[in-house]
This record gives sequence, structure tokens and C-alpha cells, in this order.
Amino acid sequence: MTRSSLALLFSFALAAPAAAQAPSPVTIRFAMTAAGAPVTCGANISGVGTTKSTVSIIDARFYVSRLRLVKADGGEVPVALTQDGLWQLDDVALLDFENATGGCANGTEQTRDLIEGSAPAGQYTGVRFEVGLPFEKNHRDQTLQPSPLNLSRLFWSWNAGYKFMRMDIRSTGQPRGWLLHLGSTACSPAGSPSTVPVSCGNRNVVTVDLPGFSAARDVVELDFLALFAGSNVDTNTDKTALGCMSGGSDPECHGLFGQLGLAIADKSAGTQQVFRVKPAATLAR
Repeated sequence: MTRSSLALLFSFALAAPAAAQAPSPVTIRFAMTAAGAPVTCGANISGVGTTKSTVSIIDARFYVSRLRLVKADGGEVPVALTQDGLWQLDDVALLDFENATGGCANGTEQTRDLIEGSAPAGQYTGVRFEVGLPFEKNHRDQTLQPSPLNLSRLFWSWNAGYKFMRMDIRSTGQPRGWLLHLGSTACSPAGSPSTVPVSCGNRNVVTVDLPGFSAARDVVELDFLALFAGSNVDTNTDKTALGCMSGGSDPECHGLFGQLGLAIADKSAGTQQVFRVKPAATLAR
């Protein structure tokens, strides 16, 4: 073999692994359902919570971050999100299931039920992500942030940060509204709403690990009935926030946090029961 042939062979050997790791498009689809049917603005949803109440949604949005694909050996591969200037920024994406119709007057017309990005081609057996924002993105001036971190209805203050999940409903017993606003609490230094904290005692970021997920076959289902399964949405404790604003002393938060796998008060964190793998072909239309 000539010297030039050896050089060519060596060059190909170096290049081949890189080609095998070339990124491929990834789309992770989400669905919010109740009893297998999509949850939409203006529709009544029955059998909700401990009283089996009938409810309708006012708002339904949440942030996802740190999206990873899982290999058979348990290793993780981050998905590089497409920077679309609207729904996705760095490693954060916004999912939006309201369309500003019916009772969802405070929302936006546009909806979003997927996350787009890329990852090295390979065999993956699951997906992992967090519902919430990284700490360094959670305590900034919302008015100066690009989309999707510029929505005032998904923000409290610099100190408290963003509402990671906003799930607002009207119920039989609470027609004015029963709200879930999930976010960080016990942030210090507390100071004023514009004080930027250095830490939060309760980050309240939901960890989701879904083995057996295939992006080609499945969707990530948010089970609306499971989210409220431990809650009485027909009542609200006197002198507390309407529904749950993530306060540890608010009784309305305990059932929700339990379903989301979050620690609250004297209850330790568990495994979330709200998100699951759903074959796309089985979704009701």
C-alpha cells in the first residue's frame, strides 16, 4: 500500500465516527387529555378531582427544559432545541394548549403541542425532561426577555420567577376559578419583588422520566384527570390563594404536588403521576 493510500485510509477512519454522529431531526409531541379525549377551551370535562366535578379550562400552559433522549444503558443525550424565536429559547420550550376562545380569554390564539430539535442518530428507549426553568433563567426581568420568556401571564416577579405551569379552571363549586400556578418559593434573599435571589428553598421543578418512549410512535400525554385526582376543585380554604399558588401551607396545593411528585410541607417528593407515554394512534380525535 502506498503512503498516499495509507493517508487516505487514516483520514477516512477519523471522519467515519463523526459522520455516524451527525444530528438528526427530533420532534417530541405532547397531548393534554381527559379520559383519552383532548382537553380544549370551551368544552366541559367531567369527573375531575375528589368530588368528580365538571370543569372547563381557563388557561393551560407550561415550560419544559432539559429535554433528553435516553439510551438503553440509561445514558442521556440532550436534544438541541430549534431556536425558532417564538416557542423555544436555548434549552427551554413552551407548550400551550389554550387558544383564547371560550373561557380562555386571557390566553393567546396560537397553540403549541410539540418540541423540535436535533440529536445524534441512534437507538433511544425513553425521554426525560423537567417542567420548569433552570434557576439562572427563572429570575430575570421578564420585560427584557425574548419569547417565550416574555409572557407577563406566566411571570410573578424577579424574586419569585416564572409560573412553570399555569393550569386554571372553572369548576361546579368554584365558577370564578380554581387556579394552579406552579413555581419556586422560599427564595432568598426575599426583599422586594425585584430582588434577585441567590437560591430558592423550594424550586418546585417537576422531573419527568418516561421509559419506553419512541418519538416516531408515541406522544407525551398530560393526563388532566390525574393532575387533579387528589384535589377538591369545588372548594377553597378561607384566607388562602384561589386554588394553589405553590404555597406549602395552602391545603389546595398538597394533592397537586403529590401528583406532580413534588415535596411539600412534611411530605417528601415522590414520582410524578401526570405525564405518561401514549401511542399516538390511540389518541381520540
